[in-house]
Amino acid sequence: MLNRYPIALSTLSLFLVACGSTDPSREYQSALPSEPQITPKTEVQNSATSWTGQATGNFRALLPCDNCEQHVIHLRLNDDQTFQLIDIKRSKQRQRENQVAGTIQAAQGNNQQDKQNQHPSQNTANEWLLNTENGQAYARIQLTAHGLKFSLYNQKNIQNQQKNETQVFLHPVENMQVSNALKHVDIQAEHVQNVEVKELNDPVMAHDYFLAIHNQSDQALQLHANDLVLVDQQYQEYAAVVDPQFLEPIPAQQKQWIKVSFHYPASVQADVIKIK
Repeated sequence: MLNRYPIALSTLSLFLVACGSTDPSREYQSALPSEPQITPKTEVQNSATSWTGQATGNFRALLPCDNCEQHVIHLRLNDDQTFQLIDIKRSKQRQRENQVAGTIQAAQGNNQQDKQNQHPSQNTANEWLLNTENGQAYARIQLTAHGLKFSLYNQKNIQNQQKNETQVFLHPVENMQVSNALKHVDIQAEHVQNVEVKELNDPVMAHDYFLAIHNQSDQALQLHANDLVLVDQQYQEYAAVVDPQFLEPIPAQQKQWIKVSFHYPASVQADVIKIK
């Protein structure tokens, strides 16, 4: 009978120890911080990086050039988020043409450092990168109500580039019909869209056009302002206004771009540009 008490006490001690013990793995798990909740992207965030509904079409600029006669940039933005760019520098003896193609990528969020340093009032939703086919950033564009702000990166140090080499404005353009009476001369015209309106006598305004003139003859071509006439759909004619710098003789077998303005009411629908 006396031996039963030690056995009973031992059994009770084991039972109490078992009840008071804890699982070490549970203690470790309870000490871990809870995982942060992941907030799904909203439709607004997605729209800032989606090319759908953004500006597409042709954009062009005629630029001054210190070491050449004329500098022309033509940019084509496509619905499939690709682009083609032609950068032309024309001198008296020859013409240099650089063609670049690639893809369009949203600039917002690409550079976290820039994003942190950016003022909240600055909107980057309309900024896009033009990447070459090998993945390098070639230029940055910003969509505006009147066209594109175009910033060309310095290609010599593209990896660590902090500043833009060239900043220009590209105007949206649409093809315009041309009736050309000149022989051995090819002329194509574009109507400059959505530029800042230059009001004259209301409701008459100045409308700008770009003309690409390719002199395919063996002699220099001299155009005058009165050689250019715009005709509307009611057969009304409007005289051209051309800056003298665009009326320099075009050498034989060379191509030159000129800017022409026609003054007519905003309600008029232009039909064709006639070259006499």
